[in-house]
Amino acid sequence: MTVLHNIRLVDPVGNGSPAPKGNGSTASDFDSSASTGAELVDVEFSSTITSIRPATNPDPAAARFLVPGLIDTHVHLGERSRLIDAVRSGLTTVVDLGTHPDSLVHELQADDALPAIISAGSAASAPGSTQIEMMGFPAESGVTSPDDAKRFLDWRVDNGADLIKIIIEDPAATEVPALSIETLRAIVDGAHARGLLTVAHVVTAAAFDRGLDADVDVLTHAPLDRALEPRTLDRMRECGTVVSPTLVMMRAMADARLGDHADAAFAVVFDNVRAMLAAGITVIAGTDANETPFAPVHHGPSLHDELDYLITAGMTTGEAIRAATSSAAEALNLRDRGRIVEGARADLVLVDRDPITDVGALRTPAEVWVAGVSRHRS
Repeated sequence: MTVLHNIRLVDPVGNGSPAPKGNGSTASDFDSSASTGAELVDVEFSSTITSIRPATNPDPAAARFLVPGLIDTHVHLGERSRLIDAVRSGLTTVVDLGTHPDSLVHELQADDALPAIISAGSAASAPGSTQIEMMGFPAESGVTSPDDAKRFLDWRVDNGADLIKIIIEDPAATEVPALSIETLRAIVDGAHARGLLTVAHVVTAAAFDRGLDADVDVLTHAPLDRALEPRTLDRMRECGTVVSPTLVMMRAMADARLGDHADAAFAVVFDNVRAMLAAGITVIAGTDANETPFAPVHHGPSLHDELDYLITAGMTTGEAIRAATSSAAEALNLRDRGRIVEGARADLVLVDRDPITDVGALRTPAEVWVAGVSRHRS
């Protein structure tokens, strides 16, 4: 059992109320929680938080700040050392959206020194896709038709997938094979029937529309090519679609592919995220962290870069932190984490400065606990 004394909680819904929907709520939902007038508490936990009570010996001058463990909603797995870097940066859960073989995923998931890993394993794509032909994903991940969706989903479930990743290409923008709308719908419907969330790779405005046509739960990335149309934003809001824009990866992609046009393309991405926020769409924090030579994104520190981007795009600091904690957990049905309340999983980050007034404080945590076990101490 661990007890932390003289703590200010930085938690969006620490009073036990439901987590707020979307990122369009007022700053007071989160930003005031770490104000100088907030009550100091002692927090007791083992694998879960067992008690939050008024501080025995409150000392405002010596108080430290406790934040829910951070969640990166889009990573790829590889070297173990990269995930150690993630823990050192305050990440207690990462969501793998494309790693093979499954044996590597299982090996890393069993490693108690690492963040919790929620994994899709191999993503569904069209036969002949870039993922299969150039990135080495297994042929089994190619889905040939709506009737073939069951075979793919059974394969993923049999190999322990926690959610389903789908590659949605825009046939008008690329010669890469693309899954048909009918096949996309069969994959999504089949995943939902199995109780699994669906996440789709989309990098053009038309691909976003295809994702909506298929009723995908979470769209990851943001369009580089043009602005999302108002009707698309309206559909996203009405359907409750969640977006993980991976701004750090979109910047890396633009720089790697577009040369002198990179800045203009990234401006389109940024404007699309601003429009999503203005429309009241739930935006969560993800990075697409990976180790490829083409557009590498470092596990751990990149999530803090993503928070900076989200703040620049229009989130308050509290909303950005929520995008990597309670909003991320809610969007991904991780109901046991993302909050500091009694009974929640003890994924916790201790920092010396108020992250609401200085979000950079999260980059150098004093200590990080994963399911109540200290995994990093500075």
